[in-house]
Amino acid sequence: MANIDRKKEIILLLENGEVAKVAQMSKRFGVTEETIRRDLDALEKEGHLIRTHGGAILNRKEGTELPLLQREGINLGEKRKIGLYGASLVEEGDVISLDASTTCLLLAKQLPDIDITVITYSVPIAYELARKSRIRVFLIGGYVDRQLLANTGAAAEKMIEGYHVDKCFISCKGFDWKRGISEPYESQSQIKRKIMHISEQIILLADSHKFQKKSLIRLAGLEEVDIVVTDSAIPHLFLEEAVNNNIEVIVTK
Repeated sequence: MANIDRKKEIILLLENGEVAKVAQMSKRFGVTEETIRRDLDALEKEGHLIRTHGGAILNRKEGTELPLLQREGINLGEKRKIGLYGASLVEEGDVISLDASTTCLLLAKQLPDIDITVITYSVPIAYELARKSRIRVFLIGGYVDRQLLANTGAAAEKMIEGYHVDKCFISCKGFDWKRGISEPYESQSQIKRKIMHISEQIILLADSHKFQKKSLIRLAGLEEVDIVVTDSAIPHLFLEEAVNNNIEVIVTK
């Protein structure tokens, strides 16, 4: 793998919530640890990451995270199927919430124009649904994250407290059986937690690439999820654990 391609891959791994450890990256890319250290040093100088003992973490600043509309194309086929099934779970009269993930954006695009209420902090999702005349849309206000095109912060969290949600749809950066659902950024975790607390049913939309991965911040335990919608590449071990814990898992075709 060329130097520039390897560095792009390292950034993408960090964007997906993984931690770049020198030894792991060396094995992953088939190069020496010294080569990986040079890559990480170069990426730090460019402002993409922050070097840590034995590795690096993402430098959370404007321009380092893949924009939402660019991320939409990653694992698009699986996400579209998962979003479509999620849309099929919505019934007339429901009050639902959609997070700022690309999977929830794809769900929104496939929602029929029916009598429902949608609460979201995602600007693209609100825009998408505003064109459907029968769907009432509540856009949570707050600080605008320019990369995620989402509103977060204390004002957004306070606004959520006054609502009630029937079905909460969320995605994540990582999903591990022991650690549960995890996210890389505190602002996203906080607002998701608030919405989960006011929701009757929590539905996790996660393609199989998210499984057996851990991100920085633990969002929730598996026991807090009612339904998991994923694709056929889901690890078999997870299916067994879900059955043992009475969690419904829906595998898209």
